[in-house]
Amino acid sequence: MKKSLYLFTLFIGVTACTQQVNYKTERDEVMKFHDIVMEDHTKLVNNQIKLDEMLKHLKVLKQQFPAIDTLKEKEAIKNVLTSLNHTEDLMNDWMHKFEPDVTGKSNEDAVKYFKGERVKIGRIDSIYKIEVKSSDVYLSKFKK
Repeated sequence: MKKSLYLFTLFIGVTACTQQVNYKTERDEVMKFHDIVMEDHTKLVNNQIKLDEMLKHLKVLKQQFPAIDTLKEKEAIKNVLTSLNHTEDLMNDWMHKFEPDVTGKSNEDAVKYFKGERVKIGRIDSIYKIEVKSSDVYLSKFKK
């Protein structure tokens, strides 16, 4: 009985070690996740456009919302835009540095690289979600 259990455990261990992850699978996962983040990118850009328009037309905003302090709102709009721009820059930097071609790397090194890139894009995704939600909340004050 002990011998059978030992052999079974050894078989499972050897099988697990020989099942190697293909770097292409990891790369595809990174690219799929990138595409999901880009959906939020569209929202981010749309919010940037709305905020830019609000900034250009503060007088109209004041007419629509007479109680607002336009100096305070101008500063708030600039702050939200700065955050959105910074978030967009993070994504652009990641995309420029991302290297899908792993020619010359071993499968193991390529898998490690793509897993690391998945973590990076995951962090960017978190920031995107926070900034899009925050700018949505700000814009909702003005029914934008």
